[in-house]
Amino acid sequence: MRRVGLALAVCLVMALSSAAPARASTAELVRQLDGLIGSFPGGAGIWVADPNIATPLYAHDPEEQVIAASLYKLGVLAEAERRVDTGELHYNDIITIEPEDITADGSFEDAGTQLTLDQALEVMITVSDNGTALALWHILGGANIDSTLQKAGVNNFHVAFDDTEDNWATPHAIGTFFTLLAKRQLISAGASDRMLSRLERQQINDRLPAQLPPGVVIAHKTGNLGGVMHDAGIVYTKTGPRVVVAMTWDAPDEDALNFISSLGSLVYSAQLEPAANARYQVPKTAIAADIGTETQVTVPITNIGTRAWTSTGGGAVGLVWELRNAQGTVLTKASKPQALPALQPNQTQNVAIAIAVPGQPGTYTVSIGLTDANGTALATAGAATATFSIRAHQPYLITAQIAMPRTLHRSEASLLVVNYGALAGETDRSLSVGWRIVDPRTNRTVQQGSSPIGAFKAGVTGTFFAPFVAPNALGTYKLTYELRDGAVSVSEPVTATVEIAGPRTYPDEGLPVPTSDVGVTPSQSPRFQFPTITIPKPSFDIPFLHGRSPQPSPGR
Repeated sequence: MRRVGLALAVCLVMALSSAAPARASTAELVRQLDGLIGSFPGGAGIWVADPNIATPLYAHDPEEQVIAASLYKLGVLAEAERRVDTGELHYNDIITIEPEDITADGSFEDAGTQLTLDQALEVMITVSDNGTALALWHILGGANIDSTLQKAGVNNFHVAFDDTEDNWATPHAIGTFFTLLAKRQLISAGASDRMLSRLERQQINDRLPAQLPPGVVIAHKTGNLGGVMHDAGIVYTKTGPRVVVAMTWDAPDEDALNFISSLGSLVYSAQLEPAANARYQVPKTAIAADIGTETQVTVPITNIGTRAWTSTGGGAVGLVWELRNAQGTVLTKASKPQALPALQPNQTQNVAIAIAVPGQPGTYTVSIGLTDANGTALATAGAATATFSIRAHQPYLITAQIAMPRTLHRSEASLLVVNYGALAGETDRSLSVGWRIVDPRTNRTVQQGSSPIGAFKAGVTGTFFAPFVAPNALGTYKLTYELRDGAVSVSEPVTATVEIAGPRTYPDEGLPVPTSDVGVTPSQSPRFQFPTITIPKPSFDIPFLHGRSPQPSPGR
């Protein structure tokens, strides 16, 4: 264990291999921290981590046992909040400062001073008051504090049982304490929130916060005691929370202050990889859905980060969505993150997302993004998001098939065959086909309109045969059409490529069109001549051929 005044043999230039494995996005931060430690005249135990990643971003002498100084007050705070959670203590309980709690330095109350538990915890943390810390330590007991920390998963953090012992901790242990706190998992979510709020009110800000821009939120606790100087906490950067622990020894105070403040500045400024990142293959066109329903949208999602996703635990990744109207107002959103499957880097899997569709027709924008294992959105940390559209409509016909010819003749009617199913409702409706033609070269709408189909009888099925007058255009177009009940679509829109030709040929396809230009007069064809047939005169007499009536033959 490191002791005050102990001579240290410390390698001041740290090899990259001795730190935690660095990733491509943290390589620059690692290089900078290596240089910072190399120029520091004392010893340092460093732990830098993203609370949502199992391994640290950077570590130097993380298992060194170092005199905790006032960092032991973190253990006192955790045990007090545990007892508040269980009801053993209350914030309005009275804490009395006894003579044994007063120290020569750092005790701001006289013996006999009475404070509420809330007040005692506040001054112990925000101004590092020793009198209230010792009073609470005497009440709570070092053994109980150690037990609470170990049960929470914080090992190698020892709070003295009596005056004969030192308080000590490793940088790794302090890092674990703040990681659990950042994930709202230390004691309970409520206790974590209360501790974070108190640590954010820290008034000793000459170390980690000293070089940060104004307004940056940091929840931290300092410690210094004859030859050691520390600061540890959570810095809320633009790309997410970062746990930063700096425990130093055997260095002049001014050097230690500059070292710790530089560490905070470097971590805050680093552009680090988010805990998870993804690429989404979202639909390019609006998805049609019935109003007031839940529609399933399947999206292929690829893990484009360097870390594997797990289905559970600290490496788990979730997905959330928001649905907005045309004005950008959020109307609905996921009630909780949807668990994503375990994925290795560059692996892809189809994910079905259930979207609640509003009750009013319209076109809505859906945004999707990732969360970490705690449900914290990762978009602010640089993780990608994606958007697609949902077109909410009145319920469609059960079946509706429109047989549109692929070759049309401009301004002329073609036969349109519409097979339909039973539309909901009890009233008859007049249906039409709404259409628009789009120039495929510019993707712009050239013309649009509607064509009447006929009167629909509610609750029945049948077929409409109706004329469809083609647009007055020539060429190849994309034709999008749908069946409408007034302005409401009652069938899924269909897009087809059609050829709009000139006027239809006459009298039928393949024959020439009549023209006034007669051209060359055809030559006259000779008449067909029947051959002359001569019948010879018979050798016997046939009376009726000579105008005489035949005579009856005499009887025999």
